[in-house]
Amino acid sequence: MIIRSKITLEELINRSNNFYPDRIKFCIHKPSKTVSIDEEFHIDMEHELYDETGSDRDIFGGDLMLDPVGFVWEAHPNIERNKELGTPANGRLLADGPITDELFEIMKGWIV
Repeated sequence: MIIRSKITLEELINRSNNFYPDRIKFCIHKPSKTVSIDEEFHIDMEHELYDETGSDRDIFGGDLMLDPVGFVWEAHPNIERNKELGTPANGRLLADGPITDELFEIMKGWIV
């Protein structure tokens, strides 16, 4: 689901689909600061963001870990683009500190 208004972490957890007991998945379209959250797979949120924004570039995904609360960032969906961002060979974990900082600020704008 695309977040349309601010939500508290407690509300998000209570409304979660509980696909995973330890996390809630999300994706962010960085240029528009649009966030899709709480689908079973990142690819579902990537498609949702593409439908909303018309772009599949600069979509980043991650997991909101629930115990302890924290974020794990991943770069999605383009593996070649991920290499430009300095991700490891497996193309998953996002290693670019300034981008992860910006993504965290975007999430803090939606989850209060």
